[in-house]
Amino acid sequence: MFSKDLKSSPTKQIDMIVYSGPIEDSHELIQFFRREVDHLRALKKVVITREKTVVKDVNGDGIEFPGLTYGSTTLEELLRELGVVFSREVLHNPNATPSGTKEFLLSARWTWGHDRVL
Repeated sequence: MFSKDLKSSPTKQIDMIVYSGPIEDSHELIQFFRREVDHLRALKKVVITREKTVVKDVNGDGIEFPGLTYGSTTLEELLRELGVVFSREVLHNPNATPSGTKEFLLSARWTWGHDRVL
């Protein structure tokens, strides 16, 4: 259901997990996210564009959801899973920002060390 793309930059190698399942099935997408999020460090932000949604961690690694974009109820479910507060009207309006890209910080819910057990 997914593939891992390795994209290299001059300073480091980024591991991007890519979801290839059905975008319309919010339950399956959320279950995929829950399984794969343990491969990332502390989550930092979610970036929504007209083409895709990407959840990134503090290292720039992330999970990419091609085709998950404005107008999708599955996008709303993913944002709720991430603890993002949003208004439906503004969320689904890609023209609310000049570039059509929206970013939401995730540090309040996905704090550093949330996955560490003492």
